[in-house]
Amino acid sequence: PTTPQVSTRKRFAWGLGGFSDCMMYQGVNGLIDPIYNIGMGIDARIIGLARSIPRFADIFIDPAIGHVSDNTRSRWGRRSPWMLAGALIAAIIAIAMWFLPDWREPLFSVREAIFWGDPIVFDGRSIFMVIMMVLLFTFGYSLFTIPYTGQGYELTTDYTERTHLFKWRQYAYAVAGFLTPWLLPLCVKLDIAFYGIAADQAKGTQGIHWVGIILGVLILITALGPIIFSGKGKTAHTGEEKVSFLHAIAFTMKNLAFWPLVLGNFMYKFCGAVTGCFFMYLMIYKVSQGNMDDGSIQLAVFFNIINIASFFAMAPVVHFINKIDKKPALLGLMLASAAVYATVYYTFQPLSGWAADVARWLSQNLHISYSICKAWPVYLSGMGIGIFCNCMPLLFNSMLADVCDVDELKSGHQRQAFYGAAFVTTDKIAMGVAMLMQGYLLEASGFHKGVFVGDPVECMSYWMTALMLTQPVGFLLGFVCILFYPITRAKAAETRRLLDQRATTKS
Repeated sequence: PTTPQVSTRKRFAWGLGGFSDCMMYQGVNGLIDPIYNIGMGIDARIIGLARSIPRFADIFIDPAIGHVSDNTRSRWGRRSPWMLAGALIAAIIAIAMWFLPDWREPLFSVREAIFWGDPIVFDGRSIFMVIMMVLLFTFGYSLFTIPYTGQGYELTTDYTERTHLFKWRQYAYAVAGFLTPWLLPLCVKLDIAFYGIAADQAKGTQGIHWVGIILGVLILITALGPIIFSGKGKTAHTGEEKVSFLHAIAFTMKNLAFWPLVLGNFMYKFCGAVTGCFFMYLMIYKVSQGNMDDGSIQLAVFFNIINIASFFAMAPVVHFINKIDKKPALLGLMLASAAVYATVYYTFQPLSGWAADVARWLSQNLHISYSICKAWPVYLSGMGIGIFCNCMPLLFNSMLADVCDVDELKSGHQRQAFYGAAFVTTDKIAMGVAMLMQGYLLEASGFHKGVFVGDPVECMSYWMTALMLTQPVGFLLGFVCILFYPITRAKAAETRRLLDQRATTKS
């Protein structure tokens, strides 16, 4: 056993950034479809466009932010100034983006060139929504998360401690993930309580104004943890020579240990995101029969179970990783995740027979609404997602820190933020393409501007089929990519020994 390089206090402070990250990403994203599409009736294709533009812009912006952060030399370190700027932008936009102007007159339309559907009509509300989301995710989110991740890579050089450090980020992310599903029910309840809207008509379009303020405050407060209290990074050398942007790209392209992680992450993120929104629509329209109030609560319980399972599984999973090493652990988690997502086909089906009896028994004995209990099979799938899938990000980040050591040994430079940016950029490309396709898939299913335009049964069958054709397959493709990852515990130890030897020689 070695003495930890990062104290528990600093681990906790740095991990708080995961809470802010979750509020920016899941908190906002979880409200976009129900508020903008179902509540305000904005075209799903426009929402998909607004989500995808930042991802494609980040192809250029994220590496630039990472490069600038790696080469920043200031009294506050190379990360904190950029993280503070990002947190401020994100907090402000998270509040402002829900105050759409009441300008519903069509301004212009775009004729679809590929799908030959109805033209996409933009009004003042649509344009404002697109601008807000571009600013939030292109600048606010990126300015915070890229230096924040780079800071985590450099806080410790220990192979095992890196996994434990990123566990704290996932803990905070899981806690925030427990809260974010309740933001939509809170919006709906505020509609009913403050604005006198009938329960069956409330869609959260007024309550979102107050919830947006809560989001902004939480983002800013929790972001201060890693900005102020976690330090500048144990291995941040202020005297290190700067590297040009083109050389940074060249070194990254040549790092063969980096690309299996990138491709594995891309596969499962893309396949998960392209149909991920269908979970919400199935819960509201199939399980809750179109009742937004009941459906939003069921969805919140579903996500809560995912995050509770993730929270309690984190320590055993990390222990499992330490026993069998990072690569085989990640491969095992991917296979288990594929199996869990395949169960969705059965758990999202209407209850009958003994399954309905179980729901009634749970309702009577636990004194919980039957409308919540009838989704109990869905919650079982949620437990599996939390245990297996939601523990994978800490492994990816821990393995990326080892990749950065390999790069430092070859290039002589510490470029943690650039690697984090390059990794996140490919992640965002996957999300961008997926988000752009989401709107078209939703339209193709027969759901237009918050209402069914075809047979609802056929529409929901389309959603389920799409889920089965993408979710499990993404993990299997990711599994194949990770097979080519070359760094083992022994190789990482040798790399660290050579780096420490080089540092001793220089001193």
